[in-house]
Amino acid sequence: MAPNTSASLPAENVNPKALDHQGSMEHDETQLWAELSVDSWKNSVMSKESVFYDLYIDTRRRLFEACQKHSYDVVVEVGCGTGEVIGHLEGTGKPRIGVDINPDFVTHCREAYKSDTEHIEFHVADAMKLDEWWVSMGYDKKYKAPLLVCPNNTIMIMPEEIRDTVIDKMRVVAGLEGRIVVTFWNGRMFAHGVLGYYKKNSDLCGEFDLSKDHVDWESRKIETLSSYKSQWHTAEEVARWMSSVLIPVTIVEPELKETHEADHVAEYGMGVYLWLKGISPENSSSGSARDYYDSKDSQTFYRTVWGENNTHVGRHDLVEQDPELSEADLLTKIRKAQELQEDCLINTIKGHYGDTKVRCLDMGCGFGGLLRNMHEANMIWTAVGVDISGEMIDAAARLSKDMDALTFYRESYMNTSVPDEAIDLCISMEAFLHVGPGNHEAVLREAWRVLRPGGRLIFTDIMALPSSPPEAQILYDRIGLQSFQTVEGYFEVGRRLGFGEFAFEDHSENVSTHYGTVLQALEQLWEKKEIDIAEESKNRMADGLTKWRDLAPSCLQWGIVSMRKLEETEESKLE
Repeated sequence: MAPNTSASLPAENVNPKALDHQGSMEHDETQLWAELSVDSWKNSVMSKESVFYDLYIDTRRRLFEACQKHSYDVVVEVGCGTGEVIGHLEGTGKPRIGVDINPDFVTHCREAYKSDTEHIEFHVADAMKLDEWWVSMGYDKKYKAPLLVCPNNTIMIMPEEIRDTVIDKMRVVAGLEGRIVVTFWNGRMFAHGVLGYYKKNSDLCGEFDLSKDHVDWESRKIETLSSYKSQWHTAEEVARWMSSVLIPVTIVEPELKETHEADHVAEYGMGVYLWLKGISPENSSSGSARDYYDSKDSQTFYRTVWGENNTHVGRHDLVEQDPELSEADLLTKIRKAQELQEDCLINTIKGHYGDTKVRCLDMGCGFGGLLRNMHEANMIWTAVGVDISGEMIDAAARLSKDMDALTFYRESYMNTSVPDEAIDLCISMEAFLHVGPGNHEAVLREAWRVLRPGGRLIFTDIMALPSSPPEAQILYDRIGLQSFQTVEGYFEVGRRLGFGEFAFEDHSENVSTHYGTVLQALEQLWEKKEIDIAEESKNRMADGLTKWRDLAPSCLQWGIVSMRKLEETEESKLE
């Protein structure tokens, strides 16, 4: 079960500074900007009459102040365009490097700033390989505290599927002593942009009218007759995106002139600023749960072995108690065990709600099978499923297309778009373990926020036995954690937030059996050449399954955890 998700921000084509992951202009919107003349772009945004003029000035001011306050040793602009940001930071006294995928813009910048080549340089580079390019240029040895800048919605012209990686590469180049800042067009100013920029620059952006065919005022999207597309975003939406890639950020008060030091997002005028600290390469999110679940081999493994409906531990004890099922093939056992576990969870839910239909949130929904089963059992009024895996969300939506009551979003379960107190029941199956005990307060706090008073959180998770031996660290390392949560640990966090009526139904003996059965099925399919995955992936999966099988009896607990939202506490009131 994939842990959590956030809807990645939709494609934004407002600026000529896209860095395509293939190093070529393959996307229509990127091609649109690749053919744009330098002067037409520059004049549209940099004249004093432009709605973006003040944002450019404020962006420069914040970068200048950041360089004065910190010991950054170089400023790097990713997607430098015509150099209107990086080219005007000479007062920082720092070396400056601009990179862009469009050679024409790089040529323009080299000519425009040729009088200052000692302090500023421009290069054609690929944002998807920014870290490799940085090393190839020897900059990793030369600079230790870079300030990386991706301003003015540049990130949003990039194809949606590469944006997470570009953010990751920027943080890696920034390193432990550096920082990155990304700016977006402010969604609250969308109407101002439509009338004050797009209408005035129809020769640049394309013709359009104000009908719903061209302008979606609610979601703040515009598409012109020339295939120009743009969407503007709020601080909350940017924070939700970051949460989906496990980067917690604080939303600071709007129109604040000061720049906070912690990771944060803030709205100011026409812009939304995102500031993040850098990371070391080994902490890159490329090995995160999201990337694992989205990979081709992982998707093939789950669909082939676990089935396309569910990806969670099953009740193998009940399978073995059934004379007919006990003689079934391995894949049938795995899938039936998952179905029986969902039946048990549904019975637990019905024990609290009876025949009453509920408003439900599945936190880490995977393929959405549990919500579909609840829908078929006439338990759902409306339901939302969120997951960090875009592949799983796409599959969940496809498999649920005939169920209008079900909606699925690529969102983090630690920061969903569900309104306050809009939900009767929060559910989850083996998703929370992926974020680790340090984030479980955020998980339960989000459940508290969306639950109505008296609502319940009912979930299954793989947890540590209180007496787990040192060997348990092998399992923690498998998913990049220092430890797993315990049953009492969940209860303690819940108490602090105001949950009560705690219960745990223990079925821990199934964990070892489940992973052992999945391992046997994988080996069998591989031997018969009936699973299309790389041998390296197969071996890595088999090694992990073996560890889960062998260590589960002495290290892990598993079962159904439930709690109820009762009285508000001081901690549950914290923002």
